[in-house]
Amino acid sequence: MIDSSALFRGLIAYPITPLIGRDKLVDHDVLARLVAKAAAAGIDGVTVLASSGAGVSFDREERRAIVHTAVAAAGDMPVYVAVSAPSTRDVCAFARDAAGLGAGGLVVTPFSYLPLDDDEVVALVHALSDETPLPICFYNKPVQTQYDLPPEVLNRLVSETNLIALKEPATRPGRPASRLTDLRAAGGPALSLGVSGDVQILTHLPPTDAWHTGIAALRPEHYVAVWRAARADRTDAPARADLLTLAQALATSARGMGSLHALAALCGIATEPPRAPQLSATDRDIAALHTALA
Repeated sequence: MIDSSALFRGLIAYPITPLIGRDKLVDHDVLARLVAKAAAAGIDGVTVLASSGAGVSFDREERRAIVHTAVAAAGDMPVYVAVSAPSTRDVCAFARDAAGLGAGGLVVTPFSYLPLDDDEVVALVHALSDETPLPICFYNKPVQTQYDLPPEVLNRLVSETNLIALKEPATRPGRPASRLTDLRAAGGPALSLGVSGDVQILTHLPPTDAWHTGIAALRPEHYVAVWRAARADRTDAPARADLLTLAQALATSARGMGSLHALAALCGIATEPPRAPQLSATDRDIAALHTALA
């Protein structure tokens, strides 16, 4: 039984969606092993179909099957489902599917061809909240979406909807030093304030409620050791150094998604490169990742 007070807290891993064959179909056996390994290592939750899982590249039936596989493999570990889509209708449909398949919560980014304004974002989260009772994590991606969640809008969403968590970039050029403090105050004590960005997380070990990371799905034991040490005001220096080297190699690669799949393959996780339009990692990227693993 999942403790609802622990949802969207702790170390949350974002696995790739493994692919197989020339048609790059979902490899459900490998996905199940990835999720089960994360649970066995002590990861607090996994999120499927977000950026690391290339969620926008799968149709609705594929998405349903991915969620079903992840939930079945997770045991008592909660599975969160990213439901972002260009239309609110699709967001709500994905949310209904996730709820029916046993997801523990939803992750949403305000994804649109044109940037949304505050009222449009509030309307989106309201619609999602009205669709299912599942708790919601707002995934703030200002560089990609051109929308940066203001503290006052966060306060409104926490007050009016099922939103209980925020996934925020750990750092961003030009961002005031008080940003996380302001978000904490706006969200209140019940909000899970989490951060993403492996290089920044592993450099600064931020004392937030959650770390959201793709690399944790590839190296769960190492990341759990770093997370637990940081919570106890200690440092697991070897594990941290190894992960930081990987994170830096991945962050400087020419093709992020292609390199993430290449890193998975180098870690012994069978997968094809991502679906087009994302391209495979370059030879230089693969060489750098191989060196980082050595």
